[in-house]
Amino acid sequence: MAKVEAGMESMLEAYIFETNSLLEQLDEILLRTEDAGFFVEEDINEIFRIMHTIKGSSAMMGFENLQNLAHKGEDMFFVIREKPEIAKDAPFVYELIFEVSDLYKAEIEYIQTSDDDDFTPTDFSENYTKLMDATKKLKAMAAGEAVPADAPAASTTAAKDAPVIVSGGEGSMTVRVFFEEGCGMENLRAFLLLTKIKEEGQIISHIPADVETNAEAAKVIVDSGFIITFKGFDGNNDAVIKAIETALNVASYEIVETVSEEEAKKEEKKKEASSGAAAPKSSAKTDDAKKSSGGGQKQSLISVNLAKLDQLHDIVGEIITTESMVIANPDLEGLRLESFSKAARQLRKLTDELQDVVMSIRMVPLAGVFQKMGRIVRDMKMKLNKDAELILEGETTEVDKSIVDSLNDPLMHLVRNCMDHGIETDVNERIALGKPAKATVKLAAKHSSNEVIITVSDDGKGINCEKILAKAVKNGLLTKPESEYTNKEIQNMILLPGFSTNEQVTEYSGRGVGMDVVKSSIEQVGGTLTVDSEEGKGTSFIIKIPLTLAIVEGMKLKVGTTIFTVPISSIRESLMVGNNKLINDTQQGEMIMIRGICYPILRLHEKFKMPTDVTDLNEGILLLVDVDGKSVCLFADRLIGEQPVVVKPFPKYLSQYNIKAEGLSGCTVMGDGTISLIIDVNTLINS
Repeated sequence: MAKVEAGMESMLEAYIFETNSLLEQLDEILLRTEDAGFFVEEDINEIFRIMHTIKGSSAMMGFENLQNLAHKGEDMFFVIREKPEIAKDAPFVYELIFEVSDLYKAEIEYIQTSDDDDFTPTDFSENYTKLMDATKKLKAMAAGEAVPADAPAASTTAAKDAPVIVSGGEGSMTVRVFFEEGCGMENLRAFLLLTKIKEEGQIISHIPADVETNAEAAKVIVDSGFIITFKGFDGNNDAVIKAIETALNVASYEIVETVSEEEAKKEEKKKEASSGAAAPKSSAKTDDAKKSSGGGQKQSLISVNLAKLDQLHDIVGEIITTESMVIANPDLEGLRLESFSKAARQLRKLTDELQDVVMSIRMVPLAGVFQKMGRIVRDMKMKLNKDAELILEGETTEVDKSIVDSLNDPLMHLVRNCMDHGIETDVNERIALGKPAKATVKLAAKHSSNEVIITVSDDGKGINCEKILAKAVKNGLLTKPESEYTNKEIQNMILLPGFSTNEQVTEYSGRGVGMDVVKSSIEQVGGTLTVDSEEGKGTSFIIKIPLTLAIVEGMKLKVGTTIFTVPISSIRESLMVGNNKLINDTQQGEMIMIRGICYPILRLHEKFKMPTDVTDLNEGILLLVDVDGKSVCLFADRLIGEQPVVVKPFPKYLSQYNIKAEGLSGCTVMGDGTISLIIDVNTLINS
């Protein structure tokens, strides 16, 4: 990483994490406000908070170029805060702030990847000039244009209505306090807070001023917070802040900037001289808007290095494997050890709880990755002159942190493909097919059994199978006669290395260019990628990934001398043939009727070509498994029992055999040291 001031090295990682998070929030706000066409008060305050935090933390780390860049952006939004309606006629504001956001991201990445010796801060002087010119232009617009009569009420600036906070003199401090939502009687809680503060310092003023006698003050405090100006005894304001933090029902606080009495008088005169009636101020303030207001928020969250979580995860996996070795020790077979069995059950309970906690720590929602795609759609929409919108579904779906990190690049590439190659350039072409003029790119996620299914789809022109097949013939990629290929097989040819139907690669993509890289990236985390398209209606890329790469509850079953493990989440029931009717269908083969429903039977020893003495269905065991409404009965010699297993990937040298396509997702080490193969029920059924 880049070199920073002495003593600040340990803070660099925290700075990078915080700044990247703030930039993502900034992009999200700008995308939302650009679509709406105006800024509301909460958005402007949030942007100011982001810019101010980045400016302050960059100055602390000694990155003056980034500090100055944020400062210029702050200046530009100061004008918008005074008159937010001008943003509607100033689209260049969005382009500039997006550019600033990109510059910041690039510089942060440079800081991360550069060595101490070769790090040279980027010169942003040209961008400073752009921001200053934009600020001057906005000031001219604000001075020369009246506020539109139909301007949205919510976009009226709070600066005109908010009280001017006058400084309490040298050594004083002003804070705005928010109480917990729904606590009630906020005016009396404010009075109690004042009483507590008096123990640590002198109260100079507070707004509202009549909290003890006026019950209506509670509404003002809920909407705008309780503003207190104080001076700690012997100049110790930290003691007062500590009193506020520990006070009952205080949710968060922020330090408020103050002005001198002379500046306050000028500000009041300026408001009185302002022409035109201001739109009524929106009093709606969400809990999130309140809590985003500053660093004084009380919370019990900490940031943990992912490497430490990985280490904890590995240790838990080893504990579970060792537990299995102890409980399933062959030396204990046939012995009646009641106290040992009781202790083993308690140990299993504790390890299950430990496993659940570790897994929950690592699980994060897909919202962060999904929302980043909004920026890609927005930029490509502008550059390619295509009217499209991004729709998100199931973004709260949670998966393992390591998997989320690995999805950024694949999803970005797939979204770019949908925008560049999938969606029609000619709007009239869409209308002629009965589709809306505005195209749609959809990102959807949902849970299914022990995996997450992510779909990236567009409602564009779809894939031309004839064109794909012709290209495959030209490149000599066919492994069987053309007539034997199904449309599904032809569509999935675009995932082959270097396969593209584009004559020329565009700035963003060409469907097929790099798609093999996307596929391999997804396969590295145990997932699969398939294509489903209908010409003239659109294309869908379907990603299936495991919820976690970690530990699953499995049912062990034996086939010959081999032990398989089936995830418990896929099993509906286990049964013997008994009185159930067996059917031999000419098309679907062996079937069994269970409670009036026929299910196909899959003999595992035939599927995996394994010798076994149990071939009679009446002698073995049937395991009814179900995924996405598809069911099948797996036939094995016998069930061994339930056991949590640590999923291990297959060795790399086995990748040449494409084992996963046969219905095996990985392997695990059993208690006696033998290897058990884990069955991927979804792939097994579909194959």
